[in-house]
Amino acid sequence: MDDKPGLGEKLAFFSGVFGGVLMSAGSGFLLLYLTDVVGMGAAAVGTLMLVARVADGASDPVMGYLVDHLPPTRWGRFRPYVLVGALLCVFCVVALFVVPALLPNAVVAVWITYLLWGLLLDLFQIPMTSLVPAMSGDPGTRGQLAAIVGVTGLFAAAMATGLTLPVVGALGGGTRGWLTYVIGSAVAGLCLVAVMVLKVRERVVPLSPERYRLADVRRVFFSGRAVPILLLSKVSVQAASGALTAAMPFFFLYYIGDQRYLSAAAFVMAIPMVGGAIVVPVLGRRVGAKPLYLASLGVSVTGLALLMVVPSDPVPVLACFALTGVGFGGAVALSLVLLAELTDYTEWRHGFRTEASLAAMTSFASKAGGGIGGGLLAYTLALTGYRSGGVAQSEETLTGILMAQSLVPAGIGLVGALAFAAYPISREVAREAAERLAERRTAVVEPA
Repeated sequence: MDDKPGLGEKLAFFSGVFGGVLMSAGSGFLLLYLTDVVGMGAAAVGTLMLVARVADGASDPVMGYLVDHLPPTRWGRFRPYVLVGALLCVFCVVALFVVPALLPNAVVAVWITYLLWGLLLDLFQIPMTSLVPAMSGDPGTRGQLAAIVGVTGLFAAAMATGLTLPVVGALGGGTRGWLTYVIGSAVAGLCLVAVMVLKVRERVVPLSPERYRLADVRRVFFSGRAVPILLLSKVSVQAASGALTAAMPFFFLYYIGDQRYLSAAAFVMAIPMVGGAIVVPVLGRRVGAKPLYLASLGVSVTGLALLMVVPSDPVPVLACFALTGVGFGGAVALSLVLLAELTDYTEWRHGFRTEASLAAMTSFASKAGGGIGGGLLAYTLALTGYRSGGVAQSEETLTGILMAQSLVPAGIGLVGALAFAAYPISREVAREAAERLAERRTAVVEPA
């Protein structure tokens, strides 16, 4: 059986990853929308993001278990559920912007729609992430797929960051501009996901037809250090990334004083991100994913911390964002390589595959990290006297915005790097797991 996807299939996978980001392009600006357009207080929105995302993420392990136990179809174990999840996500991300604009009690409405969006997002993200280890068992091919996810996701997110405010302005601004943009990007993203579902194949199937139990999930997660350490690190990295992205509109609008540089910063970050996401996984096959993951986090933390000391002129500020982009690009791509290695390691040690349950860890990290990062930003703004409505801010608030853009994400990223230093799956261990599984599959296909 051919274990390597061709160019057409990789392009289809690229379209699905890009579409997944495009569907939720407006969600990264939800804090700005709710404070400056709807008129909610920053602290209220921060509490929503922190509590709702963390609480919702707690259900992800159960959702991962359910996805792994959904009945397989002739289209595969994960692809049909990617499409169903994408349809539900489009509905919810549009509701996030429509509901608070139409209903008088915006706080209650946002809580309900935000929680619902987080729950239904699992049905898209978990089977989507599970496709990387399911599409190929070849380590090199998995590295390429991880690079596609890293490059595409980061580049699409950078495009969304850079283009959202200009496009919303061109559409008339205000509630109408935001709703038009959110609906258009969500529908376009859904179409790209549908292309991926139709074109990609799932090649890797479990060695054993027996389904694992919830007790087995607990054993996998808590019988060793690997899963808890990777989870803590991924939560920290996602929180740092979430705080970085959420703070950028406030940083350039108020601290730098020119919203146009937001688009420049997004694209300045995108190019190094793409380079890091392509080059770092290739180097990882030579020296191992763990040391390069740590190095990538170190680079991103350095770039963020330098924002506190460089002049507020555009050139040095953009240089800091470029350096940060290199680090985050490598870290995001390598995180998927690490997840695929952990999937093999789990099957080798425990005898069953848990793609969706381990992918749920990524979903939880994304939600909890995004909630923590957005919550810390909102609380920093509230504590330093931020005033909603697009008015001028005080010097104290401007300093708070700078800290939210620099020290807050840098500190969170440093926590993630320190936690990951104890990760036990080295290059040699990952290679041994892959070789042993290949031997078992050969024995199953060609019994003695």
